[in-house]
Amino acid sequence: MEGLEIQDIWKRFGEVDVLRGVSFKQEKGEILALLGPSGSGKTTLLEIIAGLADPDQGDCLWNGESLLEVPPHLRNFGLMFQEYVLFPHKNVGENVAFGLKMAGTNREITSTRVNEVLDLVGLS
Repeated sequence: MEGLEIQDIWKRFGEVDVLRGVSFKQEKGEILALLGPSGSGKTTLLEIIAGLADPDQGDCLWNGESLLEVPPHLRNFGLMFQEYVLFPHKNVGENVAFGLKMAGTNREITSTRVNEVLDLVGLS
């Protein structure tokens, strides 16, 4: 499968199960929204996908390959925490472009990818 697959992810903090058997598939080109109340594990799941946290059980696959042993900087995923901007003094496009610039992506490709993402979410 091309895309993201989450298989039976469990995560516990102390006595609290934050994620209990979370599984889903997001195929290439699909948009996914994680919805739930505060404390329901949304951020924890995103941290696992990005490689910033390890699951207690389960697997996270990208294009059929496990990401569990892949370090965060090689996963090519971006994660924006609950604050709505990375840098409040920059515009939306500059915030979206930040990760690509840090990865050394050339300006033309960065501009194209930023425009594609902003078009996708109706912010162009």
